[in-house]
Amino acid sequence: MSLFEYCMSGLLAIVGISMVIATARLLIGPSIPDRAAAFDTIMIHVVALIAIYAALVRQTILLDTIIIVAILGFLGTVALARFIEEGRN
Repeated sequence: MSLFEYCMSGLLAIVGISMVIATARLLIGPSIPDRAAAFDTIMIHVVALIAIYAALVRQTILLDTIIIVAILGFLGTVALARFIEEGRN
């Protein structure tokens, strides 16, 4: 295993731990805006995990997946923001 692979494996672990913490914030967040911010953070973590994994295994096809996940995360954040703005009617 090369130094690059060790570093990427370490980054995967760090981002994974950070994602678990963000998921906990999503589940126990006291308000909807806190949960919306946690959701956006989780989507960023998912994109980062896919990007690091793509670099680790050298698969360029995963870059298309990154774009799709980023767009879906953005649309989810916009939907949550609209829900927050309009209230619970």
